[in-house]
Amino acid sequence: MKRKEWTVDWLFYHSIIIMIGLIVDVARGTLFFCPIAGVLFFLIFLIKNWSGFTEKKSWGGVPNVVTLLRLILLFMAPFIMHNRFNVAVLGTVFVMLDGVDGFLARRLDQITHFGGQLDMEADAFFCLMFSLLIGFESSEMQWVLLAGSMRYLYKIVTTVWNKNTFAETKQKYARFFAGCYFVSLVLFFYMDFSLGKYSIAIGNGLVLFSFAISFIDFFKIRSS
Repeated sequence: MKRKEWTVDWLFYHSIIIMIGLIVDVARGTLFFCPIAGVLFFLIFLIKNWSGFTEKKSWGGVPNVVTLLRLILLFMAPFIMHNRFNVAVLGTVFVMLDGVDGFLARRLDQITHFGGQLDMEADAFFCLMFSLLIGFESSEMQWVLLAGSMRYLYKIVTTVWNKNTFAETKQKYARFFAGCYFVSLVLFFYMDFSLGKYSIAIGNGLVLFSFAISFIDFFKIRSS
């Protein structure tokens, strides 16, 4: 299978712009710049890697279409952010579709490097968007933005410190922790606030622990 190279420059600049959008949105108290930055950079990624998108099928293939559908759902968030139930339903659909694209890729023999990276970045954007939604609902919950933006902070730090391509390593438990985190982000909007904050605290703790291990591994590799 032909492997489409994932450009570090795109990931690095994507992370920087997303973080700038996060800071602006938090300062302004509105969910606007992050979604706009997301739309812009995901379009740039799609256009720059069109051959990767169409590697298996000229129209992208079922797995990639499912992943793009998940992204479209996220871009709807600013329009429904004031209705907790609608946000909960949107998040539920997103999480339920997570893994479907991978399953279909294996089932239909449409596995591509592009599809795997697009899926990973869609998950990261989901974490950030829902963390912002939680932070906007209650100012005392803005601490969730640390875990929500950790994927982008990790990419920025490892790129700046390493000065070149750094291959991320995935621990066996990381996928499980990520799944628990996704569920906690959605459950917050189903639960009463007094219970939801404990659910989200557990999810945030797991993902921060996972990234702490990743940072330790990265600096161990650098020092060796």
